[in-house]
Amino acid sequence: MKTITSIPLLLAATINLTGCNEADTSRPPKTVGWFFEHRDELAVALKACRDNPGELAKTPNCVNANEARNKVTVQEMKDALR
Repeated sequence: MKTITSIPLLLAATINLTGCNEADTSRPPKTVGWFFEHRDELAVALKACRDNPGELAKTPNCVNANEARNKVTVQEMKDALR
């Protein structure tokens, strides 16, 4: 009888934990190019990534925002040398 009640409990716990750690797929991540073209949104994304790096640092938006920031920096350096 103990096994009969523990199986449904184990199954319920497994189902509840299945969604943890999954990325938010309701909105697709922004691309590096998108962030490069939208500097205001880039600044907002970078601030959010800096404010919560433990949770957000490896998300696609933070990775892409950081890469876009690198490209912006390189572009600004090139422009300064002209």
